[in-house]
Amino acid sequence: MASAATLMAWGLVVPLAGYGSDALAAETARAPTTIEEVVVTARKREEKLLDVPIAISAFSGEVLDAQGVKNLGDFLQTAPGVGLYDIGNGAQRITIRGISTSLGANENGFYLDELPFTGVTVPISPDVRAWDLERVEVLRGPQGTLFGEGSMGGTVRVLTRNPDLQDWEAKADSLVSTTDGGRTNTGLKAAVNLPLVDGKLGLRLAGTHEDYSGWIDDRATGRSNLNEQNIDTFRAKLRFKPTERLTLDASYWYYKGDFPNGGSTATDDGQLSQSVVLSNTLKYELVGLSGRYDLGGAELFYGYSHNAFDLPQSGSLFGGTLSSTIGIKVDAHELRLASTGHGPLQWTVGAYQRTSERQDVFKFPLFGLDNLDQTHSKAQAVFGEATYTLPGAPIDLTAGLRYFRDELGGQEANAGVVTPDAGDTYHSLNPRFSLAWRTRSNLNLYVSAAKGFRSGQLQPTVSLGLAGPLGISLPAALGQDSIWTYEAGAKAEFLERRVSLEAAVYHSRWKDVTVRVPLGATGFNGLINSKGTQTNGIEASLTARPTSTLTLSAGASYADGTYTGSVPGTGITDGATVDDIAKFTANAAVDYRRPISDQATLLARLAWQHNSPRGFASFAAYLPSDAIDRVDARLGVAFPKVTVSLFADNLTNEGGATNFRAVQPLASGALDITANRLRPRTIGLQASVALGSGR
Repeated sequence: MASAATLMAWGLVVPLAGYGSDALAAETARAPTTIEEVVVTARKREEKLLDVPIAISAFSGEVLDAQGVKNLGDFLQTAPGVGLYDIGNGAQRITIRGISTSLGANENGFYLDELPFTGVTVPISPDVRAWDLERVEVLRGPQGTLFGEGSMGGTVRVLTRNPDLQDWEAKADSLVSTTDGGRTNTGLKAAVNLPLVDGKLGLRLAGTHEDYSGWIDDRATGRSNLNEQNIDTFRAKLRFKPTERLTLDASYWYYKGDFPNGGSTATDDGQLSQSVVLSNTLKYELVGLSGRYDLGGAELFYGYSHNAFDLPQSGSLFGGTLSSTIGIKVDAHELRLASTGHGPLQWTVGAYQRTSERQDVFKFPLFGLDNLDQTHSKAQAVFGEATYTLPGAPIDLTAGLRYFRDELGGQEANAGVVTPDAGDTYHSLNPRFSLAWRTRSNLNLYVSAAKGFRSGQLQPTVSLGLAGPLGISLPAALGQDSIWTYEAGAKAEFLERRVSLEAAVYHSRWKDVTVRVPLGATGFNGLINSKGTQTNGIEASLTARPTSTLTLSAGASYADGTYTGSVPGTGITDGATVDDIAKFTANAAVDYRRPISDQATLLARLAWQHNSPRGFASFAAYLPSDAIDRVDARLGVAFPKVTVSLFADNLTNEGGATNFRAVQPLASGALDITANRLRPRTIGLQASVALGSGR
């Protein structure tokens, strides 16, 4: 576990749980004012963040605990170039560098430890609760060579704590709060580490239970506070280390969220949608097995994951009952060999295999719809990447390549009549190149070019059936899409390592992006490949530690993403802004910690996040969102084993639309205009305790 000094050097508030009074005073006295070295595994091997020629943001798990972060939506947007909003029903929309879509597989990669979380023809990012994490890494720019399909805008890696094989630990966290316009919220989190066989076998368990009141009302029925959320998660990791060279891990992750009255979608006056509200109970399961063997100069890794996703939904529409279920199962294997030495040549080679199945059930008796859609996919990939440092010069040359092949097929049944889908096979070669110049030990300048990719998808037979009579031509299978990004960046530490800076400029061309085409007045859509999009962007982040008690941080990004051609039948025109992205995002935070006695330290934080409006050009009737400013504040006291904090989330009670406003007709001249919202101002008290033999 990292020391308090190390985490203080990250520039963020850290609870001092586990430190006795003498240790607390000594730790405070020697608190550094320099930025501590950060180690990441963005290239499948341990490296200093400063040395990696990729735009990366890293967040310590202990820092996230100290800030009272609940899920990724609370902090991920503080990474430059990242936009995020919580839909409020167990899923989140993540955009990286203007790459955003609601169609196809994931456009941005998502990993829990070494295990990929990916959908089949549905871009879903799971609601990971930020508890007992080691760190979160956000890799910006295409990561297709090492992380594979879907990592076109970037990749989010959530790394959980591994079992400690020697020291036991137990910790807990509880909160109670109230939401403006709602009721009381409660949460309880706990984790325990058990060394079962000293130095050989260890088990780590972590769980959360959270109940959040709703705040959205329904004027038509007189009901209030409808969008309540009940979330339970559980993680288990077992580590076996029979020898110094061999490490075996088994893991299990479970998520269940109950959203009986939908998510956080509401009208501008805080009312429930009168068009359709889908209740759901969302479940994720992720099972993983992995092993590492130190060969001396290289490490052999094998990982297996099984991902199960289940989303049943139901609601009323036009006086009828609509019900649907999305079920996805994904099995993935990865085998790789990576160098671990310190020579001029560093390399990684590997192979990957994935099988996926998706089953969709859609029933709407009022319109005579009874549809079962099954899609299956089998993909393989081989990949490699190498970095060579020139003799006598601090210049690193990196080149990598991934070959990917995917076979996609399926069938549909409409009212029991089975129709085979045409299916398709996709191939892709995906290179990456970079040149990094480390002019000094604390400055890294780099340029890179990288390709990201996704497979295509099948056209729903319902869409094909409706399009024919309307004279609309739709392909039976959609083509694959790909992106090239060209980037120049810099990472630096200066003023005796009291200040760190990261900045990058980039240009991206995303070809053949899948978009929706409305099918007349049926309310259904067909899918086609557009010409694509292009994005020009700039991003920067800064952290400064002027004193041992004060840390200042700030970041900003601008991403000008536009469509490169018009799409007839839609609102997309040449030069229109890409759907659902905020062109400008910014954030800033002030963190302060000061001893107030031998036994207590004052902790304070004030943070701000901003994003510009998001639009949705595909549907001309849709309206843009609002500019959003979120302010969070926190004030606490850390004792040797206990930390108590008062917090205010969304302090200014920002209630604007966080995403585009969907416009749906209710009747002649009556429209239902809705969008997602932040949870209103929430004020509460949080307490945590940590015990352990190694503290």
